[in-house]
Amino acid sequence: MPTRRRRESKTEIYHVIVKGINKEKIYNQQREKIYFKQIILKYLEIINIEIYCYCIMSNHAHFIIRAEIHDLSKFMAFILSEYASYYNYKHHRNGHVFQNRFASECIEDERYFWSCLRYIHLNPVKAGMVKTSTRYRYSSMSEYALEETVLVHEKAISLYKSAFRDFQEFIVFHKSREEIVFQDTADEIVLQQMEVALNLAKDICKERSLSLLMQVFEEKGAREEYIHRLKQTLNISQKKTKELYEMLMHKVENE
Repeated sequence: MPTRRRRESKTEIYHVIVKGINKEKIYNQQREKIYFKQIILKYLEIINIEIYCYCIMSNHAHFIIRAEIHDLSKFMAFILSEYASYYNYKHHRNGHVFQNRFASECIEDERYFWSCLRYIHLNPVKAGMVKTSTRYRYSSMSEYALEETVLVHEKAISLYKSAFRDFQEFIVFHKSREEIVFQDTADEIVLQQMEVALNLAKDICKERSLSLLMQVFEEKGAREEYIHRLKQTLNISQKKTKELYEMLMHKVENE
């Protein structure tokens, strides 16, 4: 089957995701994360791309990268190939390390850029690995905090300084609510959708002055409004809306 052509961003900015095969924890050890960063640094010297954000988790990694599409593909091919060789040798294994090729989505406007950056930085917080994004060592958050570039391009710091008064405002921005679902692992996408679904239920509960969150699911008027809002906000099918509704209802009921 021929490979589907990758969509090109008008801004040349992409949210890039790489995933371990079968959800394998391919960056589970600190030295694995460190070595992956070393490989990235090596190819940043060779290929014309700019990293604006990154986060290396245990079984996947996120980037915001600015590049021409062929340079992006070349860069990702090199870093993933070299890391796969290292990982296979280290763990005495053969075969694929990453799930298919890297995934990418186009970032076409500034609002989506900053929302995506915030989502990437919050990955380790939502995974329960750290309490605050500034405490995670393998993301670009520390580079923004110190205004020192290691993997991120110097243009990233310039953008940050033009958009925020100081780092404290940047921190506050990271705590704000967002109702966008970003590309990620399948499990993470469901968690994002569940978070949006829960926030919408809380909004309706507050707007209707209901005593309990469960009333949103039990009272006809609130329930119908909630289902309509959920479908519109997430832009999902009726079937998927019903699945999310039932998942969240059972979760709320059992808490």
